[in-house]
Amino acid sequence: MGTALAGLASPALAQTTQEDAGASEQQQAPDIIVTANRRDQSDLSVAAAVTALSAEMLEQAIIRDTQDLTQLAPGLVITTATSEATAATIRLRGIGTSGTNLGLEGSVGVFVDNIYRARSGIALGDLFDVAQVEVLRGPQGTLFGKNTTAGALLVQTRAPTYDWNGEVQAAYGNRDSLRLMGALGGVIVEDKVAFRVSGVVTRRDGFLEDRGTGLQVNDRDRFALRGQLLLDPTDRVSIRLIADYSRKQEQCCAAIVTQNGGRAPAIAALGGFVPTAFDEYVVASNRRYQADTREWGLSSQIDVRFDKAQWTTLLSWRDFTSARNTDSDFTSADLLNTPFEDTSDRFFTAETTLKGTAGPVDWLVGGFLFDQQTDQSSAILFGRDLERFLQLSFPAAATRLVGLYPQGGGDTQRNFTQSAFGWSLFTHNIVTIIPDVKATLGLRYLKEDKEGSGRFAFNSPACGRVGVPVGAQLLCPTPDFDSRFEDEQVIGTAGLSWEPAPGALLYANFSRGYKAGGLNLDRTGGLAGAAGATFLPEEIDSYEVGAKARLLGGKARVALTLFTSDITNFQQNAFTGTAFTISNAAEVRSRGVEFETTLRPVPWLSFANSVIYNEATYGEATANAALRGRQIVNAPKWTWQSQFMIERPVGKGGWTTQWAANMRMISDVNTSVALQPEAEEDGYFLLGGRIGLRSPDDSFDVSLFAQNLTNTFYRTIIFAGVLQPGTFNAYVGEPRHYGVEARVRF
Repeated sequence: MGTALAGLASPALAQTTQEDAGASEQQQAPDIIVTANRRDQSDLSVAAAVTALSAEMLEQAIIRDTQDLTQLAPGLVITTATSEATAATIRLRGIGTSGTNLGLEGSVGVFVDNIYRARSGIALGDLFDVAQVEVLRGPQGTLFGKNTTAGALLVQTRAPTYDWNGEVQAAYGNRDSLRLMGALGGVIVEDKVAFRVSGVVTRRDGFLEDRGTGLQVNDRDRFALRGQLLLDPTDRVSIRLIADYSRKQEQCCAAIVTQNGGRAPAIAALGGFVPTAFDEYVVASNRRYQADTREWGLSSQIDVRFDKAQWTTLLSWRDFTSARNTDSDFTSADLLNTPFEDTSDRFFTAETTLKGTAGPVDWLVGGFLFDQQTDQSSAILFGRDLERFLQLSFPAAATRLVGLYPQGGGDTQRNFTQSAFGWSLFTHNIVTIIPDVKATLGLRYLKEDKEGSGRFAFNSPACGRVGVPVGAQLLCPTPDFDSRFEDEQVIGTAGLSWEPAPGALLYANFSRGYKAGGLNLDRTGGLAGAAGATFLPEEIDSYEVGAKARLLGGKARVALTLFTSDITNFQQNAFTGTAFTISNAAEVRSRGVEFETTLRPVPWLSFANSVIYNEATYGEATANAALRGRQIVNAPKWTWQSQFMIERPVGKGGWTTQWAANMRMISDVNTSVALQPEAEEDGYFLLGGRIGLRSPDDSFDVSLFAQNLTNTFYRTIIFAGVLQPGTFNAYVGEPRHYGVEARVRF
């Protein structure tokens, strides 16, 4: 809930229900206004697990992009693999969808200014000029629609106002990192038209040393721009128009070696780099990585207010393209390469809602429509060293392998396309049964239709040849396919809440969630006929019981949530070392407890803590017996997060110092979908902090900051090495980052 971090929010920046007045009120953690129920409500009155992060808290914790939110949001885990754009996973309460299959969609929905971002990778980017972030845990499909079975992230940027204001930020740090952010807003026509323009530029050298190419990879090179107009033609009508553009031109994403297998000597014999230490930021590639993305979007929000109701209409168009190439074997030997992977995603949405009150009923009805077109072209090609590598790996068949792996052959062309269309109708109602007791009833009907295809071209002479070992028959032809997936579902929520005293709430909820099934957009999609070309939707039944309270005269706030969720047809996509395999043959149960506290004992000191225990395990209906009862991928059982902030005056001139720190510790996790023993990662601790100096009128501040201050080395995903049984590779977290930042407000 929002109380988890509200105690650290600056009253000047957090949305509050009333102004702090007097020292005693300043000691209280102010209420945060959240939109978890698609209504503006105090966080203490929302009968759900919600964490709200104010702009001030994001600044103090050095939250620069979406992935950094894991430092603050309880239960949130974000990982990326071969590509941030097409291989990102967002998890809440252990639930998320792994893999690089273009047909898979996320379990955590991301909304920026109420607009849904279609894919997890598209949602990952810089957070700048942000007013607030809300993290909603548990199924949110009744109100927020598709692909929110695990939760939702709601990002609200700063809207235009009729007061002139702006700010400029500049930060410089190690690895030649540079971040420049600026924003300007004000009035065009008094009380009728206002604007806001903001942008950010981020640069940073890579933190991985590539022994093959001599480059520093996994760098940052990003730019984003947003422009807004606010139109108030009448007292009852408001229109917000937003246009945004962003691009990335980076060298990403390389993986280290965590364990050498039996074919490592063959790599060495080809002149490739074979590591002897497995806790260093060192990789080896034979080609330059490319990870370029471009995204732009247009959206509008029209609000029409009546005496007892409000009508809101949201329209959006988003256009995303990605171009990348990579060393597919993660070695400096030239074995397999992906010279290009071009992805495009175009997404149109329309939503309309009408909400109001009628006697004891706070009602809401609405409809949603989307139209999406997704395309991808790529190739995986044989390198110049592949034939010799396979001869060394299969010496008994060495002579039979001559001439079977032409450089530039292999999977020479793979083209996927998908068209998706869907619509839904929904209602969400909060009914006051008796004073202080409310019931929540919601329902959503949704329908989706997807059509797609896979087209392939191959040059793989070794395939099907007598005497060639199966392990040496690579990138073999698979049939083209055309497929279609249709589905309709009814989901909903029901709950009761009781406010036994002002500032206290008890509640119990049930939610039925749904995550779309779809098309298996992989080269394996045509291997099993119609059954292999599609996968089923996930369905989730979730129960939640919680309590929230303001204590000690408002100086302390607590939230306790117990939850259990059962998922059937759990979607998983595992890498075997030569291919990805997608499956629905699993069930998962996620159950646990979340405890959040904030404390402001004196006006200049704030604490916030959260502790989560979560068992997210495979159930007995899981087809793979080896997985039953085991904790699922990247789902720590224990997560602890803590933040504090101290603000004290310096001298008598009104200047203040700020001391802030944020800490996060997780228990052991297995980072592989297949839960291989080699993919176990020990629990780790991350520490960040900031020391700053602020002017009396809050117009200027300067600070020193650090992330991963203890320089903890940790691996986020460990996977089987390509063509090397027994070898394992891993994507790793960023090492220590520190610098200085200055900001001017006007």
